[in-house]
Amino acid sequence: MPIGGFLDSLPSLLFIGAHVAFLIVGVWAIRSGRAAGAAFAPFIWLYVVSQVVFLAFFGGVITMKMAVLLEQTLIVLMVAAIASRNVVAR
Repeated sequence: MPIGGFLDSLPSLLFIGAHVAFLIVGVWAIRSGRAAGAAFAPFIWLYVVSQVVFLAFFGGVITMKMAVLLEQTLIVLMVAAIASRNVVAR
């Protein structure tokens, strides 16, 4: 059994709930970041969209491999966008 194989025995509703919670945290982070004037706040939308991608998997619209590929691509784009902002905290 591969590492984490035991997760396959857990109900999908648990994972759906987790991704909905992650989505809510992402929206909260955007709102908090905007209120604080954080330059990176708009890029957190890429994270929020990545959670919608995983919900699409649980809805049967895409495969797990596609969900992971899209999610990781969105996260890399978010990191690159934040890093390229040239905003240095002092």
